[in-house]
Amino acid sequence: MRILCLYPAFPRTYWGHEDALRLMGKRSLLPPLGLLTVAALLPKDWEVRLCDLNVQALAPEQLQWADAVFLSGMLVQRDSLLELAAQARAAGKVVVVGGPVATTSPELLTPYADCVVSGEAEELMAPLCEALAKGAGLPAHMAAPRRPELRTLPPPRYDLLDVKAYHSLSVQWSRGCPFNCEFCDIIEVFGRHPRTKSPAQLCGELDAILATGFRGTVFLSDDNLVGNKVETLRLLTVLQKWMEEHRFPFQFYSEASINLAASDELMRAMVRAGFDSVFVGIETPSTEALRETHKAQNLAVDLHEAVDKLVRSGLDVSAGFIVGFDSDDQAAIERQREWIARSCIPQAMVGILGALPGTQLERRLVREGRMLERSSGETFGRANFRTKMDEIELLESYRRLLASIYAPAAYFERVNRVLELRPRSDSHFSLPWHYALRCVLSSMLHQGVLGRYRRVYWRFLGRALWRTPKRMARAFSLAVSGEHMIRYTAEDVLPRLQLAIEQVRSERESKRQAAAQLEPVGKLRATRRAGPRSAVRVGEDVGVSEFVGGTRETESVVASA
Repeated sequence: MRILCLYPAFPRTYWGHEDALRLMGKRSLLPPLGLLTVAALLPKDWEVRLCDLNVQALAPEQLQWADAVFLSGMLVQRDSLLELAAQARAAGKVVVVGGPVATTSPELLTPYADCVVSGEAEELMAPLCEALAKGAGLPAHMAAPRRPELRTLPPPRYDLLDVKAYHSLSVQWSRGCPFNCEFCDIIEVFGRHPRTKSPAQLCGELDAILATGFRGTVFLSDDNLVGNKVETLRLLTVLQKWMEEHRFPFQFYSEASINLAASDELMRAMVRAGFDSVFVGIETPSTEALRETHKAQNLAVDLHEAVDKLVRSGLDVSAGFIVGFDSDDQAAIERQREWIARSCIPQAMVGILGALPGTQLERRLVREGRMLERSSGETFGRANFRTKMDEIELLESYRRLLASIYAPAAYFERVNRVLELRPRSDSHFSLPWHYALRCVLSSMLHQGVLGRYRRVYWRFLGRALWRTPKRMARAFSLAVSGEHMIRYTAEDVLPRLQLAIEQVRSERESKRQAAAQLEPVGKLRATRRAGPRSAVRVGEDVGVSEFVGGTRETESVVASA
């Protein structure tokens, strides 16, 4: 049996770091770990190939070779995913789709796939492969019966990758998160009881990566690395020994909840094991919004002090932020802008709140009649529900926030703050000299000579060289990351938000005109029903559409009257 694993293309986003990858000579940030895991679960005598559209185009001969096509993707990859599935079906191939979209929105995929696999696929692979081998008809939908244990999984098929195309490779230690954030789909998909692999398993996966010849950064793609602190400490002890025995070939980063900063033991263990940075969900400094979204773990700490403590321990911090909570107003978003500006978080990923499929937030908004459309995964545009805050005020405040924090001088000021706060001790890890030299020279050329912010860039490097000369490698690394954050904000996000603002204004004007046209009819109907003494509100006989399937266009005139 010949299986072609296809991974859809991502649209250009903050998360993709496309402009930074260009400076580093890489084509994609991370490989498709889910498909590599599935590939490892296929029968040993089956032939498997991988085509990641973020790295290479799909050639016709690749489809011709395959007996069946496996696809996986996130919600934001939906358009590319559906296009690939349709292309494979047109070529007469059996199409099986799994992953996040198939789990939260299987109805989107059924017209394009022979079989949609929802949930964690480990326990479904045997019956799926048996049906494929027999040539029997596949069920249109297969759902995982339970959340599986992870301790019997083989290493992912890293040998299928062109490792030189990726900035980082990835492993997974655990699934699930113990917290209860209203907007989060992780707890809906993977549950609130973290399940882990064994330390020996993870080290085996690192051995498999090492065998490919890759040296560089490795992402632990856990939902929350410290969701089970006891097990994570056990891992870090073993991981430190493995790294020492192999002379620190990798540098690790991961995602964790902010309560990591409350454990000096965990932070020290992470740094000793080779961790260099961590992504945390700050969301907002607003205590009202944190209570609203059930993010109690962030209410238990001083967020500024927690971030500074992580950086002082040796862990750079990038963070997620959200605007558009029910309690937000212009003043709250301005406070968030000021909070980020004072922080040592260069890469602050700020998005508008979206109600993802299957989340507590989506269910609440459906009950309240506020949903407009199901989420597309877009977080840097209009909300997919009626926000309490006026939509134009929200978009304008959000636009000002992004323009401010990703002004070149503001970004590099936060980087300087990181460099001056980090400990003096150097990391055991270092990039191959030829790759590091390429990154430095490329940064100097594209940011320091050709860049629009070259004066700010050279002032930043001068200050870094003067105050933190032993951290110049980190200075260049964060400068390269800034190339994408600054350019993507200016060239893509801000113009897109301006268009969204103009779209809202246009919609409101259309509704105002429609209301004006309906006003004489409404008055006439009121007069006929009740005579001259009665009074009705303009448009009161026009129904308000309710979700499911509602769109912005089907909102009634009542909403704007």
